[in-house]
Amino acid sequence: MSEVKTPANPSRKAMARVKNPLPVPTECRFCHSEVRVATHQEVYGRDYSDWPYMYLCGNCGACVGMHPFTNIPLGTLADRETREARKNCKKPFEALWRSGQMSRTEAYTWLAAKLNIPVGECHFGWFDISQCEAAKRACEERSA
Repeated sequence: MSEVKTPANPSRKAMARVKNPLPVPTECRFCHSEVRVATHQEVYGRDYSDWPYMYLCGNCGACVGMHPFTNIPLGTLADRETREARKNCKKPFEALWRSGQMSRTEAYTWLAAKLNIPVGECHFGWFDISQCEAAKRACEERSA
């Protein structure tokens, strides 16, 4: 019988699949309060996947999901404004590669160069608000 996987007992195979893992957040980058493991149910009122775990600041509500079956954060903690900025900048980016102008990998490589960051750090879940705005502008200019 296999053990139930949780963030405290993640899948070794799933952990090994994650490239460029970020460290587990313990302190909120916005208010410096303690961060803990929570579930989608607790934050959103229902679970959204087979892996409903996330990191949550109990003080300001900043949060970030986890890669499935791991305890590795999908990005950095995001408050409401940062989550909104990430969502808004990702749409023009996805439209760019989904249009067939370039592959998804080529699009990330292009965007990393435009933002002057290493391609391994070009993840929307890692972006702050100013990076989101710069990414959105670059994608919209390319599509125009």
